[in-house]
Amino acid sequence: MTELPFTPENVKLVQEYVDETKRRVVKGGSILFTAKASRELEDLFLDFDITEEDIQSTLMNLTVEDYYRGVDPSPRSDFNVCAFCAETGKSDIQIYLKFGLHVKGTQILLFSNHIPTYPMLQPFKK
Repeated sequence: MTELPFTPENVKLVQEYVDETKRRVVKGGSILFTAKASRELEDLFLDFDITEEDIQSTLMNLTVEDYYRGVDPSPRSDFNVCAFCAETGKSDIQIYLKFGLHVKGTQILLFSNHIPTYPMLQPFKK
């Protein structure tokens, strides 16, 4: 995944992605977990009591500063994919959150949600 450099245009692009994510959640768009993301969520639940509702809440609270990598605007792709590093759950555990917005629908596909295995530099964090 490509890391976008900090520019006004890229901040706007990521903000639009965050806004569209929130709009879809509010409108009841389905959040689908891949098999990998489901296994990771099970681990998060067992280790930190993090639930699917916590992940949904995290999506609703994303900011541009949480951005890590991505936003693939490829017209050939079914999903525009982006990754964030954000806090979730009652203990505000930091997780890596990679998901895609379906290009032609309202679906959100969660590819990954786990504790980062290495420090995550966030290029838009002040």
